Amino acid sequence: MKFKRQEGFRFVFNEPIKANFVIVNKDGQVDQINHKNSHPCEILDQSPRGIKIYSNVEIGEDEVQPVQLEIEFVLDVTTIRALGEVVWTKPFGQGKQYGIHIIDQPDIVDLIINEMKQRRRKEVLKK
Repeated sequence: MKFKRQEGFRFVFNEPIKANFVIVNKDGQVDQINHKNSHPCEILDQSPRGIKIYSNVEIGEDEVQPVQLEIEFVLDVTTIRALGEVVWTKPFGQGKQYGIHIIDQPDIVDLIINEMKQRRRKEVLKK
């Protein structure tokens, strides 16, 4: 599937951000059992509505329908849990890179933008 970015900016991190994800079950729910099966990943870059992650875990390679994930991460100080859908996959090193489109969640998008701004301000002040 080809996916064209429609957003004005994408923030590439100098050092990947540690994150975890769980695969959302078929009925769109993330239950406690799935949270125990959390997988590590790294966020390579991000926009308000999209995330590029790297993981050694195979994510829905045999699925016919797009796979949904709940990704948990911290950009600055707040823990963010975003629901997203895998839109592309690319082999990379020992694992794969995945493009995740954040499913319509206006509050999460606003939180991501605010956290990215705060993080960037701190990075600029350090220099």
